[in-house]
Amino acid sequence: MLTLALASVRLRWASFVGSFVALACGVALMATSILVIAATVDVPDQGRQRFSEAPVLVTADLNVDFKPSTDGDVQPTPVPAQPGLPAGLIAAVAATGRTVEDRTFYAQLPDGPRDQVGRAWSSAALGGYRLTAGAAPAADDQVVIGGGRPEQVGQRVRYVTAGGVHSATVSGVTEAEPFEHAVFFTDAQAARYCPAVGALAAFGPADAVRRAVDAAGGASVARVLTGTERGQADPHHTEVSARLDAVQTPLGLSAAVSGGTAVFVVGGTFALSIAQRRRELALLRLIGATRRQLRTLVNREALVVGVLASAAGCALGAAGAAPAGHWLVDHDLVPAEFTVPVTWWGLLVAGTIGLLTAITGVVFSSVKAGLISPGEALSEADAERTSRLALAFRWVSGLLVLGGGIAALVLTARSWPDTAANVADSLALLLAIVAGCVLLAAVLAGPAIRLLTALPGLVARLRGRAAEDGGGIVWATARQSSLSAFRRTAATTTPVVLIIAFAGCLLGSIDTINRSQVTEVRHQLSASDLVVTPAGTPGLSAAVTERVRSVPGVQALVITPTALLAVDPTGQALVSFRAATADPTALAEVDRLPVVAGSLADLGPDSIVLSRTWPGSPAVGGRVSVRLADGTPRDLRVAALLGTGAEAVQAWVTGPNAVTGGVGGPALAGRIDLRLLPGTDRAQATAALRTAVDGLGARLTTPEEVWSAATDSTERDSWNALLMILGLAICYAAITLANSLVMTVTDRRQELSLLRLAGATKGQVLRTVTLETLMCVAAGTLLGVLGTAISVGGSWAALTNLVGPTPAVIPWTVMAALAATCAVIALTAAVLPAALTLRDRDGQAILRGAAGAA
Repeated sequence: MLTLALASVRLRWASFVGSFVALACGVALMATSILVIAATVDVPDQGRQRFSEAPVLVTADLNVDFKPSTDGDVQPTPVPAQPGLPAGLIAAVAATGRTVEDRTFYAQLPDGPRDQVGRAWSSAALGGYRLTAGAAPAADDQVVIGGGRPEQVGQRVRYVTAGGVHSATVSGVTEAEPFEHAVFFTDAQAARYCPAVGALAAFGPADAVRRAVDAAGGASVARVLTGTERGQADPHHTEVSARLDAVQTPLGLSAAVSGGTAVFVVGGTFALSIAQRRRELALLRLIGATRRQLRTLVNREALVVGVLASAAGCALGAAGAAPAGHWLVDHDLVPAEFTVPVTWWGLLVAGTIGLLTAITGVVFSSVKAGLISPGEALSEADAERTSRLALAFRWVSGLLVLGGGIAALVLTARSWPDTAANVADSLALLLAIVAGCVLLAAVLAGPAIRLLTALPGLVARLRGRAAEDGGGIVWATARQSSLSAFRRTAATTTPVVLIIAFAGCLLGSIDTINRSQVTEVRHQLSASDLVVTPAGTPGLSAAVTERVRSVPGVQALVITPTALLAVDPTGQALVSFRAATADPTALAEVDRLPVVAGSLADLGPDSIVLSRTWPGSPAVGGRVSVRLADGTPRDLRVAALLGTGAEAVQAWVTGPNAVTGGVGGPALAGRIDLRLLPGTDRAQATAALRTAVDGLGARLTTPEEVWSAATDSTERDSWNALLMILGLAICYAAITLANSLVMTVTDRRQELSLLRLAGATKGQVLRTVTLETLMCVAAGTLLGVLGTAISVGGSWAALTNLVGPTPAVIPWTVMAALAATCAVIALTAAVLPAALTLRDRDGQAILRGAAGAA
């Protein structure tokens, strides 16, 4: 049977081109995604780093022990705010040999980048810094600028720390280093700005250092790093690792979507191929082939096509790996040194998935092939017959998947609305809606076309004419052709539904989530008159907060971020939650938090305000057990519950319960919301506030500008998500759309000849093909929009239940552009072959073509 399958593929290659192209594209996309994901697992070699010259590095790593609710081992969990290395441990390690204490804190020059930091000069040698001009700082009012200009030596400069504004004389400058932007101080001055020691470089024997650390607390307070592990302590290494991790999720989704799309597409193209070969397969049955042999033949053909397509797809995927890496670098999603090596195992995985996809996609088609009866070989009718079993399968499977998705959306909106606030968590629901729409596309295409073409018939009836005369003979012919040619209509409609529904569901949900976050910010700032935000700095220093608070007639709400540790909903891990600290009175009067229960006035030293999505479903008046950012346990009373999303601040505490310092020095405020007191002149207050924040890395803005900035940020995130997740899948489906239409050219040759024989001109035939194609694309677009409305509606209902009234966003512009693209591709793939078929066909040729149908 394998020999027959090989001969069948070789002799009737045109029938398998569609499946080959579809599967090759799917494997190519999966191979590229897998290769890029594999490249993001390891951080590229960064060359020289912050601690390259330290043979052994001891870093602060305070952990708290947590025992899961079920039987399990105790899990050490690092605290978000590391307090620094204990003095006893530093002394113990110092006894093994020379050590260098590293303190890193916020210190930024007026023209310095946002990530500029301050460090002690003694730690500069750990990163290989070399002076290019001047000398090391000899006094507390001297600094060395990393990457500075020689002419800066001797100049007086201002710099900002968490404590305020300072000035110093530039004693020297060093060459620029790619891993950080630093300002170096004397060791004594650095210790004043940041008392906590975050890392300790040890030059003694590594084994002796480990024994000293173990004796002083061991892995519960510190880590010992050697060799390549030292890069883990470099913030630049951590930042690069986080960026690479962020890329893995959308690429993984893209690979998964490509695989899922391939199953639909390969199954559809094989079904179309079998429909075109129905008489041939019936002849095999007529000469003695059993149903099992036909099924085996189709499966073997799929295996042959799968092997060839997987090989071609792997070659294309390997060729596309480097351009994919360049695209990620150009969009600043990965560092400039990122490369994508081609690995044999990545191609093997993609090829194996391709084979499994081919075999899986053809299962239903092989069953249909086995049901062909020998008598069909003698049939003279060329009318298309639709299997009732196939229709029943499409209806049942489609309704089950779509109904299950809708039920899950309703349940999520009522019981777990916070799930809808995260795209990754709700992706399965979105894909269920898309899959349901795709499964139902073939059976709903006819009703959709009837609905879209009902207007001309209705107008004709109102004028007393037959409905068929409403749009003219070309319109009626195109409409009837699209309704009777079930397989061709399904092959055209299904990819369109996939493109429109997938783009609309995913992007619409992302935009709706982003808009809900903007709505939260807008509602929170609805009572504020002005806002102070960072301007090119990571936060607001103490000098900014002090000066703003000193402006008369203004009530200031200073929001400082922190973190809390709590048990996750499963009870299996201790996780970190976003929190903030603020003055309770100002919090209640300046901002408008979405309080759903309790009162902000009850927030105090022994209480907490939580989001209602907090694990354990807390109630007002109840008590929750948390750990502060440094691991200190607290048992606090719930003062109020907020209707905030998963991406917003999850908890508010007062100063005594907020840890805002540690290894990086004192924390910076994130924002200051301002309310003008009654009788305060707005113009005078605004001028005073601008003067207060001038030169301190802060900006005075209005709430409207904050909303606009949040909107711009979310739109950029949505666009990146669209490009990374949708781009490949949409290109794949578009190729499939064109491919399916081209596969029907042979079948249409006889149909078009009959139209010409009936008296239609070439122009009328081409207009018929054009209208029929547009009807199929319009039907697919309508079904895609319906799926989008269901998905976005579910997200909107959940988010409304979570944060209150928020707009639902349907990406009409993107869907319209995609629909237009589908129309152009479909018209090109349908009209151009039809025009070539009709070219130079005289009367005899038309008769011969028509005779082929007899």
